Amino acid sequence: MNNRQEKLLKNIIEIYIKTAKPVGSQVLSEDKSFSVSPATIRNDMLELESEDLIFQPHISAGRIPTMSGYRVYLDSLMEVRKLKSNEKKELENKHNEDIRELAKLLVEKTNLATIVSFSPSDFYFTGLFNLFSQPEFEDHKAMLSMTQVVDSLEKAIGSIYHDIDKPTVLLGEDNPFSDNCSVIATSLSNGKILTVLGPLRMDYSKILGLFEEIVKLK
Repeated sequence: MNNRQEKLLKNIIEIYIKTAKPVGSQVLSEDKSFSVSPATIRNDMLELESEDLIFQPHISAGRIPTMSGYRVYLDSLMEVRKLKSNEKKELENKHNEDIRELAKLLVEKTNLATIVSFSPSDFYFTGLFNLFSQPEFEDHKAMLSMTQVVDSLEKAIGSIYHDIDKPTVLLGEDNPFSDNCSVIATSLSNGKILTVLGPLRMDYSKILGLFEEIVKLK
């Protein structure tokens, strides 16, 4: 990829994260920072597609990221969002109250599910409704797949419990929960593990920003 294609991939992923809709060349060409023709953008999208970084979910649709696309984004394109002072204070207050209250706050902030693991087999899980309200799970098969993930949480948590020592993103074959979802986990004090569970289309920049601040509080 050249620099323009890297920027294009970053934009496609971040627009898709916000909208949950395939991203077309017309939307991208309206971004004045590209200063290239729609035809050039379409050619770049074809190049990204040939490298298995984006794909077209159905004919006449825009593109969405592949697993490889998300990996490139996480490894070299994403900028972790910095929290505002009031957000930091909010996290600190909940952290000082009870770890379960912090988990509930994360559900509000991310609109995803949060798990606090006290041991490999003892955990607190909240935000299931938020998780299933995501557009990905309007599909019946996707809903069933995620239900199976929830049913096997103990096994999945047990498999990562001793390996997490800092904010970590688990995708694809690295994710014991399911290769159809994404997990961000970090260790806390006293052997606890904090995990956010959601679709591949989660706001990694925002969640990692939250996690980095939470880690400072432990």
